[in-house]
Amino acid sequence: MVSRNTSQEHLNEPYRLDQSLGYLLNRSADIVAATFADILKKEAISLAEWRVLTALTDCNDQTLSELAAHAGTELSYLSRVVMQAQERGLVHRFTSKEDKRSTRVSITVEGRALVRMVMPQARALEAGWLQGISQQDVDNMRKTLQTLYQNVLNLHPGLASSGRKLTVARRMRDRKDAHGSDMAGPG
Repeated sequence: MVSRNTSQEHLNEPYRLDQSLGYLLNRSADIVAATFADILKKEAISLAEWRVLTALTDCNDQTLSELAAHAGTELSYLSRVVMQAQERGLVHRFTSKEDKRSTRVSITVEGRALVRMVMPQARALEAGWLQGISQQDVDNMRKTLQTLYQNVLNLHPGLASSGRKLTVARRMRDRKDAHGSDMAGPG
């Protein structure tokens, strides 16, 4: 008896937007980002600044390139975000002692205090999003999304329109592989 590939069977079904994985992921991500951004607005911080601060909380004293990979953003955009955070006293930029051409970034006491203040709100918001979902299902969802993410990185090397985003995502993956750290975090 020959087993049929369920993904091949799925290709023959009529298309339904409300069952599209891309649509469901995007719709959820948009709402998650928007609701978390509302919390951050109360503290006068952007989602990009939050990602920088939490990335530095995970691993302080990073080069701009490392931080861009860790935060999952493009270097040119990240430079502006870091400059804004520095103006607010949340991070400190300095020249690397090892490589005078390299700029490093570290989180300040004020930046850490802001992360500590917002983190309970971030965790409470996430708990609300996950209400009614068992811990096993949450763990499976995280594993599934991580696998999906890796599949997207590995299966689409030549897409021009997503080239920059894929490059950033691959840097993040490669950095994680090199350092063995988990880059997950709220927001």
